Amino acid sequence: MKARKLGVFFGAVLLGSICLADSLVGKSAPEITIREWVTENPPNVKNLAGRVYIVEFWATWCHSCVETVPHLIELNNKYTELGTEFIALSEDKSAEQVRQFVHQKQINYHVAIDNGTANWFGVRGYPTVAVVNHLGKVVWEGYPWSLEFEKAIDKAIAAGPPPLLAGIDLGPFNHLREPLCGGSGFAEAYHKIESGIDDNEKSERSAVAKQIVENINLRISQKLSQADRIRTTNPLKAYNIYADVISKYDGIEVVEPAKVAYLELKTCEALKNQPTVKTIAKKTK
Repeated sequence: MKARKLGVFFGAVLLGSICLADSLVGKSAPEITIREWVTENPPNVKNLAGRVYIVEFWATWCHSCVETVPHLIELNNKYTELGTEFIALSEDKSAEQVRQFVHQKQINYHVAIDNGTANWFGVRGYPTVAVVNHLGKVVWEGYPWSLEFEKAIDKAIAAGPPPLLAGIDLGPFNHLREPLCGGSGFAEAYHKIESGIDDNEKSERSAVAKQIVENINLRISQKLSQADRIRTTNPLKAYNIYADVISKYDGIEVVEPAKVAYLELKTCEALKNQPTVKTIAKKTK
């Protein structure tokens, strides 16, 4: 049985060696286009700036893809608290079939039905993964079982800004770790923790809640201070920082100055006709 699995594994490697298109390493990552999200609380793929993310191209009918699922689950468990997004784009036609597969395998990362992204990335074999750094550049591409895959993730994270939750012990609020990484559920999770602060109560839970809120506020303020410092000399970069903060952390008081600055820069002459200007997706009820 083991010999058979190894045969499939190395067969996939040999086959894959002639299936990859021209390398995108060092180039800007193509746009991610989604036909339908299979998992809940998806990231805003229009604005992944500032964070490391991994894109996997796979399918339920691909044996090698199925075998790598447990490994990707482990990697997501390891890196999600560092703000890294794992996005698996399925080439299956049936979203319901993929949804059942996700439930059966207890997949904990983002899964969607692809709508052409594999073409933009030049994918010719499955599974294929690409590591994209905080600047939106592809820094590694290959197969999920490669020993270089995890090294590439570590290197990309180390080269980027410190994630919001780095070094913060969430204690009794650990179940809110995923939404606190940013996105549609961030503000709700933040306010749940904030409601646990009671200055008249000397409980450990209240102390932990206060420390979490203070750390988050400080780190977001530091991001905004960085944008403020370069607003005149590099308005495009400042604009994208404001947009990134709003996209991830909107709904709390410390983000309000970013919204004002974002709107002011939006009309700046220097930003007109700039292809790399980020936009903030409108929230839907």
